[in-house]
Amino acid sequence: MRKLSISLKAFSHVPRNVGPKVQQRIDALKVGQKMQDLPEELWHESFRYYVKEDPTRKGGPNLRLVRLDPRRPSLTVTGFIFNKFVHPVENRHITPREAARLQGFPDDFLFHGALTSVQRQVGNAVPAQLATAVTESVLAHLEKHHPMGLGSQIFSSGCLPSISLFSGAGGMDLGVLNAQRGKWIFDLKTCVELDHDCCETLRKNFGSKVNIVEQDISTMDPGEILASCETNNALLPLVIGGPPCQAFSQAGKQKGKQDDRGKLIFEFLRFIQELRPVYFIMENVSNLRGVAKGELLQEIQDRINDIGYNATCNLLCAADYGAAQLRRRLFFIGVRKPCPAVRPPLPTHGKTGDIFFVNKPYIGVGEAFKGLPSLKNADFDSKIAVRPVMRETLLKRHPCR
Repeated sequence: MRKLSISLKAFSHVPRNVGPKVQQRIDALKVGQKMQDLPEELWHESFRYYVKEDPTRKGGPNLRLVRLDPRRPSLTVTGFIFNKFVHPVENRHITPREAARLQGFPDDFLFHGALTSVQRQVGNAVPAQLATAVTESVLAHLEKHHPMGLGSQIFSSGCLPSISLFSGAGGMDLGVLNAQRGKWIFDLKTCVELDHDCCETLRKNFGSKVNIVEQDISTMDPGEILASCETNNALLPLVIGGPPCQAFSQAGKQKGKQDDRGKLIFEFLRFIQELRPVYFIMENVSNLRGVAKGELLQEIQDRINDIGYNATCNLLCAADYGAAQLRRRLFFIGVRKPCPAVRPPLPTHGKTGDIFFVNKPYIGVGEAFKGLPSLKNADFDSKIAVRPVMRETLLKRHPCR
C-alpha cells in the first residue's frame, strides 16, 4: 500500500511548549493524578485560591491538569486539553494528533492551519465512532420502515445523498461516511462551514467530490445547496450537523440564547423545515438539557414536532461505541412524520465488571496512541510514513464515488 511521507509538524504531532514551572508539574504527575495530587508548592495560583481561599467556590479553577491513564478512556477532548492532558508515559502535554486519535480521526486525515487552529478543530469535533453508531441506527430504521419510500427503488444503488451543516473539521461527517447497513450508505454531497481553516481541512480530506460551502448559514437560502445533492424526486435522505455549543457548554460562559451562537440551533432547524430531509441528526453538548431549567430543550423539541418530525433526544457516551474518550453528547435523531421515531444505538463497549458491560471492554488511551512516534528527543522536521487508509476505504465502500 502506498504511504504518505510527512513531517511530524505537518502530521500535527507536536506538543505545545511549556515553561519551567509547568514542566515541574508535569514531571511530578503520576498516572491518573491531577493537580490536587501534586505538592502544594506546585499548585497553580488559581487552583490554590479555588481550593483554599474562595469562600463561595463558584466555578472551577482556571488550570486543571491530569496525566492520562493508558488503561482507561480519556476525559472529554476540547480545544483546551492541550495544556491539561499529560501523556501517559512521556513528560509532555498530548499533541493534536494524539487528541485526533481519541476523536476517531484516521492518521491520514490532515488538518489545515496554525497549531492553535488545529487544536480547536480537533477539540470541537464529534468522535467519529459515535457518529457512525448513530448513523447506523438511522440505516437500521430505514431498512425496517422505508419512510417516504426511501430504500426502495428511489436510490437503487444504495448511496443516499446527505448534507452536512456546521461541519467543523469533519468528525461527524467522517463517522457518517463510515456507517453501513447492508447495501445502504450515506454519500456526503455538501458541507457548509464558516471557519476558513475548517473548510481547508475538509477540502484537503474529502476532495472535489464534496462541495465545500464557506459561508455563514444564517445568511443562506437552504435551496442554494439542494441542487448539489442530485436527489431523486427531490427527496433528500439526510441532513446532519452540530451547531456551535459554546453558549451551552460547561466550559463556556453558558449564556444560552443570549449568546448569538445559542440561536444557531434554530438556524439548523430552519434548514430542516425548508429542505424536508427524511432524516436529520443534530448534535450538541449534554449541558443543553439544563439551560433555563430545561425550557430551551423543550422549545427545541416543540419546534421539531411543529415542523413535522418525530425525534428522540439521547445522551450518548463516545466510549460506549469504541472511542477512547468519555465524551457525552446530546443527539437529536429525527424522521419525518408519520414514521415512528428512530431508536438510539445500543452500546457496543462497556466497563469490565459493570452490570451494563456488553461485548467489548472500553478502549484505553494507551491502545488509542499505539504506533504513534515517540517524541522523546524528537526532531519535529523528521519525516514519518502514514498509510492513506481513509480515502481508499471510503472509495471502496462508496461505489457512487
